[in-house]
Amino acid sequence: MKMVMIVFRDSLKDEVLTLLQAREIKAYTLLSEVTGMGQSGVVRGGFASLGFNSLVLAALPDQHADQVIDALKVFHDGLAGEHPSHKAPVHAFVFPCTQVV
Repeated sequence: MKMVMIVFRDSLKDEVLTLLQAREIKAYTLLSEVTGMGQSGVVRGGFASLGFNSLVLAALPDQHADQVIDALKVFHDGLAGEHPSHKAPVHAFVFPCTQVV
């Protein structure tokens, strides 16, 4: 099992949740209005507007996690292609995950 953590601009929430739903991911935790500083920094205008981030945590079987990561890479690359002067504000991380309770 893997824990997938996705951090993204709040303005992309619908697209990210649709991506999960399309892969039949029905169990996840969504944290809204997450703040911090990162690689994308503060970007003005377009999809990367000032504001909050959102964060999704999903504990998934390895195969589902790999499918989600592959789809996120395509989504990220599409955003980067549409806005080449900005870093796409979508980041994903994978951690080993063991359910203990």
